[in-house]
Amino acid sequence: MTKKSSLINFFSSEPPRISAAELNRMSQSERLETIQNSRGKAKYEMLLNATDGAKLTPLLHPQEIYLTISEIGLEFAPELLLMASTEQITTLIDLDCWEEDHLDPKTTLEWLSLLLETGPIKVSQTIAEMEPELVALILKSFIRVVAGPEAYDTDDDIGNANRLEGLYDIEYRDDDTAKIVGGLLKALQLEDEQAWIQLLELVRAELDSVLEEEVYQSRNKRLSDFGFMSPAEARIIYATVDPATFSPATGKQFDIESEEIQNPLPLLRLAQPGGILAEVLGAGIDHNLATELCLLANRKMAADLVNIGDQESVTTSLSQLYASLNLGLEHLANHDVARATKLFRDSYLQQIFQVGHSLVKTLAERGKALLTTPAGKLLDGPYRRFVDSLQQNPPELFCGIRVGDPQQPEEIQTLKQLSYIESILQQIELQQRIYSDLLSLDLDPSQSFDLAGCNIETETDLTLSDLFLTALANQLLGGDFTPQPLAVCELSTLHRLLVHDAKLNPQLIKQVRNQLEDQLPGASIFGDYCLEIWHEEFCQLEESEIDPRYLSGLIIRLSE
Repeated sequence: MTKKSSLINFFSSEPPRISAAELNRMSQSERLETIQNSRGKAKYEMLLNATDGAKLTPLLHPQEIYLTISEIGLEFAPELLLMASTEQITTLIDLDCWEEDHLDPKTTLEWLSLLLETGPIKVSQTIAEMEPELVALILKSFIRVVAGPEAYDTDDDIGNANRLEGLYDIEYRDDDTAKIVGGLLKALQLEDEQAWIQLLELVRAELDSVLEEEVYQSRNKRLSDFGFMSPAEARIIYATVDPATFSPATGKQFDIESEEIQNPLPLLRLAQPGGILAEVLGAGIDHNLATELCLLANRKMAADLVNIGDQESVTTSLSQLYASLNLGLEHLANHDVARATKLFRDSYLQQIFQVGHSLVKTLAERGKALLTTPAGKLLDGPYRRFVDSLQQNPPELFCGIRVGDPQQPEEIQTLKQLSYIESILQQIELQQRIYSDLLSLDLDPSQSFDLAGCNIETETDLTLSDLFLTALANQLLGGDFTPQPLAVCELSTLHRLLVHDAKLNPQLIKQVRNQLEDQLPGASIFGDYCLEIWHEEFCQLEESEIDPRYLSGLIIRLSE
C-alpha cells in the first residue's frame, strides 16, 4: 500500500510542548507529523528548531502556512518564507494579495517587504522561479521603467546616475516602494543579472490590462487546484437535490487532483465532526479522501466569502460542512456505519453534502412560507425565533420553545434534530388551524383587531397565545370562545377560577387539553404552551397584586 493510499488517523490532539532536542531525536516522519499537529506559535517554533526545517516546511499545505502566519503575526513570517517553496509563496500571494480581479498594492507591498527580509539569495531564487508574468504585474503596481539600455548616453553622467546600474531609468511610486521594490530588484540583479534584465523588459513590454487579465486567469487556475473558485461558480455546491430519490454516483477518482497537494489534514482538524461522520473518519482517511474533503471545504468557503486567513471563520465553515455531510450520510446510510463508510469512500463528497443541505433547506423554506400566513404574523416569541433561526445562513435550530429549554441556537447536523424541526413546524401549521377554525378568525391578512384602550397597544405586539388565552378566559367566564378583550373587573373572578395553591387548576388543564384534542388533534401542545404562560404570569400573583397593565397572556380593556 502506497503512502498516498494508506489510512491516516483523522483525529489527532495537539502535541505537548517539547524541547528542540526531543524534536530532533524523532524520525523525520514523526517530526513532520508532530509539527502538523501543532498550531500557531508552537508550529512556528518547531519549524525553526527542527534541524531539517527547510526540508519540512515545503511539505506543509500552503493554507497551513497562511493560517499560521495569520495567527502569529506578519513579523514572524520572514523565517517561514525563508524555508517555504516558491510554489507556497505564490499561493500565499494568490490568497492574500488580490481584491476581486486586481492586485491590492498595500497587501502586496507588505508581502514583498517580508520577502525582502529573507535575504538576497532567497529573494533572487523566488523571483527567478515564480511565474514571470506575476512578478512583472507586481512590479508594474509600483514602478515605471522610463528608459532602458537603448537610451543610454555615455556623455550624460547625471542622467545615468538616476538609473539602476546605469541601464534602466526607473520611477518608483513613493519612497517606501523604492526601498522595498528597489531592494528586491537589486538582490535579483546581484544574483542573476540576466533574469533581472528579462524581468524589467517584460515590465516594459506588456500592456497593464492584458498582463493583469493573463495573470488573474493563471492565479484562478492555481487556486482552483485547491478548490477555490469565484463565488458564483462555487455556489454550485448548494444545488438542491431530492433526498428521497437521490442516489450519489460511485467510483470516484481523485488520484490526479491529490497527487501534488500536501497533506491537508491539519486544516481539516480545525473543526471536529460528530455523529456518523465522526465514526467514519475515526476508521482513518487516505490522502485522496482528505484532499477531496479539503477541496470541498475551500469551495464552500469561496461560495460563502469566508475570510480564509481567519482561523475562527475557517473553523466555523468547516463545522458547517461537517454538519451537512453528517446529515447526508445519516440519510443515505440510514444510520448504518458500514454503509456510510462505503458511501464516503466511493461517492463524491459534494453530492453527500448537497443531500444534507437539501434536507435542511426544505424545512427552512417551509418555515419561511409559514411567516407569510395570518397566524405566522402572530407567532409567539419562541416560535418566531424558531422560524427566524431556520432563516439564518446556514439555518440553525432554536430549541427554547418551552420555559427551561436551552436558548442558544444549535448547528443542525443530525436527523434527530430534523425530526424535532418537523414536529415544531407541524405545531405552527396547527396554530394556523387554531387561528382559523377554533378562534374563527378571518384569514384575510388585512383584518385588524380593535385594541383601543387595551394593555396590548398595537397589533405588532399581539400574539396567537394572547388571542387563544383571551378566548379561553371568556369561555371560562361564561361567554363565547372568542378573543374579545376582557374587562378589568373580570380578572379577580378569572384568577379564582384558574389558580389553586399558586398553580393552575389541574382539572382545568385536563379539561382544556381534552377539548383541544377533540376539536383539533395535536393542538393540545400549543394549549400546554399557552397555559404555561398563565402559570408563569398569572398564577404567581395574589389576587390583590394583579395589575392589568403588565399582565401577559390576556387582552384587557383598561378603559372603555
